[in-house]
Amino acid sequence: MHMQKQLTIGETSVLCAVSVRMLRHWESVGLLRPGRDSNGYRLYSEDDIARIRRIRLYRDLGLTTEQIRAALDGPATETLTLMREQRARISGHITQLQLILQDIDELSAYAHNTKEDENMDNPYANDAHDRWGDSPQWMEYAEYHTRTDDAQQQADLDAMRALELELAQAMRDGVKPGSEAADELALRHRESLTWYHVTPSMHVCLAKMYVNDPRFRVHYDSIEPGLAAWLHDVIAAQVATEGVDAEHARWE
Repeated sequence: MHMQKQLTIGETSVLCAVSVRMLRHWESVGLLRPGRDSNGYRLYSEDDIARIRRIRLYRDLGLTTEQIRAALDGPATETLTLMREQRARISGHITQLQLILQDIDELSAYAHNTKEDENMDNPYANDAHDRWGDSPQWMEYAEYHTRTDDAQQQADLDAMRALELELAQAMRDGVKPGSEAADELALRHRESLTWYHVTPSMHVCLAKMYVNDPRFRVHYDSIEPGLAAWLHDVIAAQVATEGVDAEHARWE
């Protein structure tokens, strides 16, 4: 570009697509040193315009004021070093953003029950979506799957399966609903429902499904005949100690 005259700050602002305020800021921090006319008004030469464009470039690349100054006034080797370092930082940031996007997509998939996952076939998860897909508990379930890895999810599922075997053994041993041992098992069962927070009232609502829903009844009774009904009674007796009327309990 061949300029016949020096430009005022307003003309420079339009030409370089930089606000007057920003031009003044760059001058105040020492990045720009425009000339002055006899009245003290700023004047920008061809060199100043070229420098402004370089400042914009390095600013858009994410460099700090000190880094921009080093890139403008230092040797080319220093500028290249700055670029390599900045590239590494941006690359790391991109990786973080990609992980965030992955989490967003995964959370959305679980929330809409479209995520294919080996643990999605458990009766708790599928029934929760069928009945309460729009509820806060289902979002908690989606969040659980987003924040925990496959190993933790499998560990939680294995722990639940192990507890179900304990429940079956307790039933065979004649543990009675309402007993101290039964209450302890009921509490452990509630705690094993890690996909979403389960209140005592919600717990007994689930217990009703264990006997009324064929999927749940088959699941438990395949472990031990009569286990679904026994577990229902165990949970109902335990929540009664917390002031919950099992017959009139609500999902809350």
